[in-house]
Amino acid sequence: MADAETAPGFSAFLDGMWDPSLQVQHNVYRRTRQRLAAGRAANDQLLTPDDVRRRQGELRRLALDALGGDLPGDRRVPTAQPAGSVWGDGYRVDKLLVDVGSAVLIPANLYLPEPLSAPAGAVLFLCGHADTGKAASRYQAMCARLARAGLVTLTFDTIGQGERKSYLDSDGREIIPANVPEHSHAGVQCWWAGDSIARYFVSDARRMLDYLAARPEVDPDRIGVAGNSGGGTLTTWLMLTEPRLAAAAPSCFISSREHYQRSGQAQDPEQIIPSGALNGLDHEDFLIAMAPKPTLVMSANYDFFPVEGAVRTVARAQRIFDVLGAPPDTLQHVRGDHDHGLHPHLATAAVRFFARHLGGRAVFPENEPPLLSTADLRCTRTGQIAWDAPDSPRVFDLNRERLAQADPGEGLSWLRERLKFGREPGPEFYPRWWPYRRPGVRKAFWWPEHDIINAAVVFDPPGPAEGIDILVLDRGTDDLPAYQAACERAAAAGRHVVVLDVRATGSLRAHQINEFGFEATYGTTFKLVCDLIGLGDSLGAARVHDVLRAVEFVRSEPSLGGPGMPVRLVGTGHGAYLCQLAAALEPRIEQLVCLTPPLDPVAVVNTRFYGPERDHQCLIPGLAKNCPQQDLDKALGDRRSPADSWFSAVAPPVTQP
Repeated sequence: MADAETAPGFSAFLDGMWDPSLQVQHNVYRRTRQRLAAGRAANDQLLTPDDVRRRQGELRRLALDALGGDLPGDRRVPTAQPAGSVWGDGYRVDKLLVDVGSAVLIPANLYLPEPLSAPAGAVLFLCGHADTGKAASRYQAMCARLARAGLVTLTFDTIGQGERKSYLDSDGREIIPANVPEHSHAGVQCWWAGDSIARYFVSDARRMLDYLAARPEVDPDRIGVAGNSGGGTLTTWLMLTEPRLAAAAPSCFISSREHYQRSGQAQDPEQIIPSGALNGLDHEDFLIAMAPKPTLVMSANYDFFPVEGAVRTVARAQRIFDVLGAPPDTLQHVRGDHDHGLHPHLATAAVRFFARHLGGRAVFPENEPPLLSTADLRCTRTGQIAWDAPDSPRVFDLNRERLAQADPGEGLSWLRERLKFGREPGPEFYPRWWPYRRPGVRKAFWWPEHDIINAAVVFDPPGPAEGIDILVLDRGTDDLPAYQAACERAAAAGRHVVVLDVRATGSLRAHQINEFGFEATYGTTFKLVCDLIGLGDSLGAARVHDVLRAVEFVRSEPSLGGPGMPVRLVGTGHGAYLCQLAAALEPRIEQLVCLTPPLDPVAVVNTRFYGPERDHQCLIPGLAKNCPQQDLDKALGDRRSPADSWFSAVAPPVTQP
């Protein structure tokens, strides 16, 4: 086996011939920019109240489609198990376990103003990411402020935080860390099944709104919603889907899609709107969906959600409020000169806003309220629903059940459409070939799309060729040192061996976009995956397309024998998964050799602790539902080979992200 210093490969920038490091990012950003520009142009044509109402109906339908279809309609009012009460400065907090249906229990705190003599306005407050959830200092302070202003306020632990952590061992340790990692771990499973994890966030919030509206202390016509960060995201989901809202105040989330994309930041899966960018949905649409109801946008000047985008978004949405004849200051924008978070400046502005529009007290204390302890606000006996009610389903359980109940998909025809969607092949491959310093080895790159290149190291036989092996390794040519001897054996036996780099692998590794690990959750590949989902696309589908185009390329290349030369696909790791899908779609591929078992999307959905996390790169949303393994097996028939005399003896290399 050759070592890394002597193995054939590419030096930087494809031996100085081309810079491929930005190609996927530029492709995704260009397509996003074009679709969002079309959405803004459509909004510019909203000139009458009827135009706006029609657009609001479209936005609601698009949001529901992104959530996986209509949410449950007729539903009973949730019941709540009381877990005691505590008193603060001018309010009482009732601790509740709310049964929202399907045995899902949600820990919640209901802040009741004292005294309260008649049904009052109310606010559903949605927490952002915080380990203690609803008990986090700024979130409970916000709820206390609202209650002191005479507004009934309900807050609860959203998925993966506070008393609702889903992945704990018997000693309470987090097997999957809470908040971002938990949302991403479960969120990828939801994508495989064809849904968004946002479906469960939104469903929980709507059920809590049901409960709040039914409380005797609440006037159901005067209910607003507010939230910060991840809670700001969930606030905008309700602005899109929930017509009962009388007012809304999202904090530290509203910006613009392009500004946030260019910041390099990734997001949790619940913050991604599947096909949102494809349909031209931008942050201004969240505000348009609420018009002409009172809306307060809260921003931090030093936030990672760029305030520049928020300023532009509010300015554009203001025209729509004007078209609907909204009074001045119905849409407001307040900014704090601080970093991300619901700082007192924003909290005070939000309380004044809701007191004005929901009928709160004209005079109320504005000083920071004294805080209660996490234990004071605890609703469960043990501190976690997972321990108090181990049979209460979490997102993993609900998503697995939803997949099991789904109708069979359309199989290969669905997969073929996913691979073609968004692709822009050029008129020819425009290949570049050049020799490696060792005889019998060449290097090449070509264009599977007009703005995407693929590359390969090619081992040629010393005499006439009997066929072509396209070798797709887990990390492309970065893994070639471990397979060089096998490639040389295959070439000596009369095969051209094309060691392929699909987009963003090997010599085509993407430029690192942010500070997180390249293949880690929130890192470069995860961000590209999320951005592509917004376009109704996926990195997994794009890479399978690259494999299929590589098959076309080698068949068209005279130096590889031309159209009649038999072609095999040989894959390992991620490459085995890509090769299996490509071979199922292309019957002219003579044989498929998977050196390691291909990733199984259904197994990912059905495995609570799946891994490795870097497999998000293989994601094709909906594949587990729409293209079952039996369809792939039928298409492959007897072309699948479990063994190979040249490559099967090679142990998969251990490579670092």
